[in-house]
Amino acid sequence: MISEVDPPAEGLIVGLCVVGFHHTRGPEVEYWIDENGKDQSTRWANLPFQSLPDGSHSHEEDYSYFTLFYEPDEAETETGKRPTTYFGISCNRQIRTTELLYKSADVTRSTVQKSVVVVARKPIFGPIREKLAVVTRAYFLQGNFEDRTIINNLYENLVQLFQHGIGEVDLYNGMTLRELVYRFKWKTLVLFKALILEPRILFFGSNTELLCSSQFSLVSLIPGLIEHLEDSASPILDSYEYTLKKSSSLRSSDRASLLAFMGLPLQVFGKGGMFNPYTPLQQLEALTGEETKFYLIGSTNSLLLSQKHKFADIIVNVDLNTVEILNPEFEASLLLTSYDRKWIDSIFHAVSETWSDEGTGRWESVGFAGSEDYIRWQFEDYLMALLASVKYDGFLTKYCGPPPPEALLPEIDGNPAVDFNLDWIEKWKTTNNFRIFQQFTDEELFDVVEPRHLSSGGISLEDVQRKVAQCVLA
Repeated sequence: MISEVDPPAEGLIVGLCVVGFHHTRGPEVEYWIDENGKDQSTRWANLPFQSLPDGSHSHEEDYSYFTLFYEPDEAETETGKRPTTYFGISCNRQIRTTELLYKSADVTRSTVQKSVVVVARKPIFGPIREKLAVVTRAYFLQGNFEDRTIINNLYENLVQLFQHGIGEVDLYNGMTLRELVYRFKWKTLVLFKALILEPRILFFGSNTELLCSSQFSLVSLIPGLIEHLEDSASPILDSYEYTLKKSSSLRSSDRASLLAFMGLPLQVFGKGGMFNPYTPLQQLEALTGEETKFYLIGSTNSLLLSQKHKFADIIVNVDLNTVEILNPEFEASLLLTSYDRKWIDSIFHAVSETWSDEGTGRWESVGFAGSEDYIRWQFEDYLMALLASVKYDGFLTKYCGPPPPEALLPEIDGNPAVDFNLDWIEKWKTTNNFRIFQQFTDEELFDVVEPRHLSSGGISLEDVQRKVAQCVLA
C-alpha cells in the first residue's frame, strides 16, 4: 500500500511558531519562522487557540492536530496560488515559573504554558511528532524561552527531511487505527459509513491527541483520501473535483489505477464540508454558517455537549467509546446488516487477538492480521465491493421489470446491495460525494470488482487483477 505522494512545489513545511498563553490576552503567537521571514501566522486568527486546546493545562504534555484555511493575497494569486488547506500539529507543555532561568516581564502566574507548532502542506503528523516532542521538551528544559535556537534548528531539519517528498506510509505513520477499532468495535463501521453520508459529526474527548488521531484514523479508511484533503479546511473550498477525469483505462497490477477507476477517494469534504480535528470555541460561528452543510470536527469543551443538537447529527465520545445518533434522519441508514456485523466483528477479533494494554503500539504479537495495514486493506476491499454493488443495483433497477437473464452476472444471486443496507445507499445518493462518484466512474464497475459483500464471498486485489485480465481477453 506504499506509493509516492507528489510534494508541493514550495516544499512540505510552511513554517514553525511558538504560541504562549498570556495572562490577559490569552493564547498568542510569540515567534514565527519560515523561509520568507514573514509572519504568516497572522493569516490564522484561531491558530493560537487550536494549538493550546481547552483543558491542555491539566496535562503535562499534549498534542493537537488541526487544519488551516490558506487564502492567498492578491499578489500570491497573481503568481498562480489558489486557496487550499494547510495542516498544523502542536505540542504543548507547561513549566513552573520557579524553574525558569529567565523570566520576562509578562510572566505573572505560577506556571507558564506554551506550544511549539509546525504548519505543513500535508498531514505528515507521524514523522513530525517525535521530533516535535523532543524539541519542545528541550525548549522547556533550557529554562529560557527567549533563546529560540532549538526552534530554528527544528525548522531547518524538517525542511531538509521532507525536501524530496514523502511516501504514502508517512501519512499513515502515527495513526491510532488499531485503537479506534479496539475502542469502538462494530461501531467503527457505523462511523465509516456515517462519514460517507456527510452528516455533522462531533468527536468529543478530554485527551486532545487521541481525539484528533481518532478522526484522522477514520478518514484514512477511505483509500487515498488522506493524500487529498486540500478542500477540508473550509466549506467554500472546492478544487479537487475540477482536477478529476474519468478513467478511460485500467492497469490491473497498479493499485492507484484501480482506485482511480473505482472513483476513489470519495471526496467527503468537498463543497459545503469541513474537517478540523480540533475545533476551538472561536470557530463555532463557522459551524453554523450558511456555507457549512456537514463536517467532521473535534472538541474538548463540554459546552458543545450541552448544545449537541445544535452542532451535531452524530456525537462520538472517545472518553466513553460511544456513538450517539442524534438526527433521526440517519438512524435507518446507519443500521448495520447481519453481513456488515459479521464482517466488522471479524476485524475486531483480529485486533483484539493481538492487543495488549502494555507496550508500544499495544501489540501482543507481531503479524499482518490485526495490523494497521490489515485493517486498511479490509476496509478498502469492503468499500470497493460496496461501490460495485451500488452500480449493480443501479443496473438492475433501470429495467422496468426483471432484467433478462443474459444481462445478469451468473455468479451473483439477487441484488447484493441489500446486504449493505438499501437505506444507506439511498441516503448516500443525496450527497455531494456520490454526485462526483457517479460523474467520474463507469456504470459497470461490477465488471471489474465483484458486487458481493465480503461476508458472502469477498474480493481481493488478486481477484480484481484476474477479472480485469479476463475482461481484456474477452
